[in-house]
Amino acid sequence: MFELINSKSSKQVGQALKKLEQVSDIIPTTDVLNFFNKLTDAYTEAKVTKREIAKIQAQKEVLLTEIEKRYELYHKVFDHIFDEREVAIAKSFEIIDKGLNEGDKDLISYGMQGLCKVVSSSPFANIEQLSKMIEGNKIIEI
Repeated sequence: MFELINSKSSKQVGQALKKLEQVSDIIPTTDVLNFFNKLTDAYTEAKVTKREIAKIQAQKEVLLTEIEKRYELYHKVFDHIFDEREVAIAKSFEIIDKGLNEGDKDLISYGMQGLCKVVSSSPFANIEQLSKMIEGNKIIEI
């Protein structure tokens, strides 16, 4: 097989030399050689550019995967945070309802205080701390 490639290459070189001879009658040989040198340089540069593009595309894929994983993590964390808030709000309403049914003002007040704490607190109060934990590759228990 190597011989076939070599014979093909030598055949192509021979054809190129014949064409050079034909063109050299019209254009000076130095210009033709300069043209082929520039053509070779352009081909080499194209190969380098293709490798660089492939490298950039691979980096892009890595970054996109990282972004997707972070999105999934944030989604899970926020789902958990809001699930906890939903449970706390439901519990506060249960206490308020029980106080209303029993006519117990202290129970109603206790339920209202719990509801106020949950509603007035921001689930995003510690978002900076959460971001630092994620950026620092810390383990986050959900």
